[in-house]
Amino acid sequence: MVAVTDILHRCTGEAKRRLQMTTWIALGAIAVPMLVLAIFLLNGKGAFLIAGYNTMSKEEKATYDTKALCKAVGKLLIILTALMMLFPLTQYVESMWFYWVVFILFMAITIGFAVYANTGNRYRINVDPNAPAGTAERKPMSRVKKVLIFIGILFSIQICIGVGIMIYQGERDPVVSVYEDAVRIRALYGLDVNFSNIDEITLIDKSMREIGIGRRTDGYSSGGQALKGNFNSDATGHQLLFVYSGSSPTIQITRTRGPDIFISFRDPATTEATYRTISTIYSAASN
Repeated sequence: MVAVTDILHRCTGEAKRRLQMTTWIALGAIAVPMLVLAIFLLNGKGAFLIAGYNTMSKEEKATYDTKALCKAVGKLLIILTALMMLFPLTQYVESMWFYWVVFILFMAITIGFAVYANTGNRYRINVDPNAPAGTAERKPMSRVKKVLIFIGILFSIQICIGVGIMIYQGERDPVVSVYEDAVRIRALYGLDVNFSNIDEITLIDKSMREIGIGRRTDGYSSGGQALKGNFNSDATGHQLLFVYSGSSPTIQITRTRGPDIFISFRDPATTEATYRTISTIYSAASN
């Protein structure tokens, strides 16, 4: 899915519609079998398809309320199927925020269910295989299992926080500071550019999408909007982008060594003001 949203911005018109349709078809091919399986499980059948349960011995399986477990997994699959079908909508709104919200929600529900299902002896009856049928003896959770669950939850939270920070840094406009001898760009993949390594600074009356974004090689792409990092374009070759792709004009910094740098902000007025500041100080430093 990320790869699809990453290349969507390079498509226009009929090609864009075909890509969107292909995504719907591909996800539909996954979602339909999941939905069929969910309905099957909701009827209390198909426990042999549940990972983990299908590898247990007969004695271990006898300690579970199979129908309750099947129904719970069936409900989970319906929720995940509904979330999965939201992914193609990120292509229409062209928002990586929407994509990551759906993705994090998808992962949180999956991990949350796994933790819930494996704590408190839920869905279990006759925990002692030798106990009479119908009894519900409960064994306290072992300390090792508690520690493992805690580590799993902590790790999941760290991943979500890390992803959130990456999205925040990727979506925000770059902060450009101009000094007497250098330009500092603070953003994902940000850097300092010395004036001695600059050949030319120009303001192009086009958006980066019109200039040519190219293929992402190492960077951040919010479905074709906020772009940060290294891209390869057939027109301009290797380039370093700090742009909001649909906004014009665009600042181009041509370097003596290293790829050209392109900068644009959501607000065109900010781009123009930044260009005037950079070019004025650069010209004064060059004379």
